Amino acid sequence: MDDFTESPELALAAARRATEAMTLHGVVPHPRNYALWYVYCAGTLLPLNRAIDAAIDAGQPFTEARCASLHARFLDSESGIEAASESVRQSVLRAMEYVGAAHRSASDYGRTIEAVSDRLDSGEPEDFALVLTHAVAETKRFVDINRSIEQNLAETSREIAQLREHLDTLRRGSRSDPVTGLATRRVFDIALKEHVVLAGHDQEPLSVVVMDIDNFQQFRGSFGEGVGDQVLRLIGRSILENVKGQDTVSRYGDQSFAVILPDTHRTQAETTAESIRAALAARSIINRRTQANLGQVTLSLPPQDLIRRACEALHAAKAGGRNRVVSAP
Repeated sequence: MDDFTESPELALAAARRATEAMTLHGVVPHPRNYALWYVYCAGTLLPLNRAIDAAIDAGQPFTEARCASLHARFLDSESGIEAASESVRQSVLRAMEYVGAAHRSASDYGRTIEAVSDRLDSGEPEDFALVLTHAVAETKRFVDINRSIEQNLAETSREIAQLREHLDTLRRGSRSDPVTGLATRRVFDIALKEHVVLAGHDQEPLSVVVMDIDNFQQFRGSFGEGVGDQVLRLIGRSILENVKGQDTVSRYGDQSFAVILPDTHRTQAETTAESIRAALAARSIINRRTQANLGQVTLSLPPQDLIRRACEALHAAKAGGRNRVVSAP
């Protein structure tokens, strides 16, 4: 269930506006539609507000199909994650464009002032009034441009913060792997795209660890699906115990896992990968039904900053003898 942080007064006001809006647009007030219009009227998800406002401006009717599509796009767990993540990416790119515009504006103004200074130094008094008038006009233009850029940046920063909070809420309630409870591959892929953009914007390191269970198919064939699932859950817990709260842990495939490590250099990722490998290698698998010791489970894992090279390093770890950490060059 989502956590709502609005005060009772604000929540009641949003609920009233949602009821009025649905009545105005002929929307049937069943729970799914009510959730959609409550979020719209609360103003807590700007991309949703833009989509609904655009439909209103275009005179489009809010049929059941349109409302269902909007709900699936912005509020359903996985679809909502993808939409919100793309909105974060676009907002970050827009913020970078504003920063670039500010730099260009400052550079243009600097050249203008330098030209004014050169003309004033030329010793031609008759030009002083004209030059100073031009300088004042350029200064006003520079101030106006930068005030607009600052406002846009502030709005975009608020939007990014809001979207990231919404993403966290969606991810907490998103569809997880039914065996391990970890994030699904799709959630991992969406999160990776977001982290790549944010790492580039913030100029921070980003690493990925991909890990594969050694000889898992043979193990599962020998001891059965139930014991295999027990091993998958054990590995999931071991990974979570050795990463930070900001890291994204996913069941990446049938017998593989992956971790996104934001703000983590390669050497730090290698240390984390080795901690995971060693922690798991030190444990024994006990059959809960028979209490028989089934031995150890080992992993091959490479830390890296790109998923493709991480997978290449994973294959190298397998080929090199398994139960090892291999870092791609």
